[in-house]
Amino acid sequence: MVVHLLLQVWRSDQVRYGTRLLAILLGVGMLWGCADDPTAPEVGESFTLAPGERITLAVTGTHVRFLRVAADSRCPLRVQCVWAGDGSVVFEMVPRDGEAVEHTLHTNEGPKAVVLGSYELTLLKLNPYPEVPGDITPEDYRAMLVLYEQPE
Repeated sequence: MVVHLLLQVWRSDQVRYGTRLLAILLGVGMLWGCADDPTAPEVGESFTLAPGERITLAVTGTHVRFLRVAADSRCPLRVQCVWAGDGSVVFEMVPRDGEAVEHTLHTNEGPKAVVLGSYELTLLKLNPYPEVPGDITPEDYRAMLVLYEQPE
């Protein structure tokens, strides 16, 4: 949409060259700024983050960054375990006009969600699931999350 508007400004005979150039530079700046900080899908739609990746939750204005997997004791597929294990994922959350806070969400044991105003951000899944013990490198992890509206 921004590109379409920029093309209309550029082709207009009523707009002077300097104004055209300024509009193009502002539009490119807007596109560039959005590239590093995508906006999350709608409430109820899942989304995935890789380590180091950040997203802005549009309805809350909260920035969420996947910092690291703190621990992964999930029982590998090819191993028989006494318990299912747990994956714990550390996120940095910066509310609109607020300070950064770290939250650890879990796949099994411990909190799976954090409350953000009238919404709840929930860790749905940590991928990939281990097939054998210790086979996942930190940069290969992906966290699947969803933002739900809390019932009143």
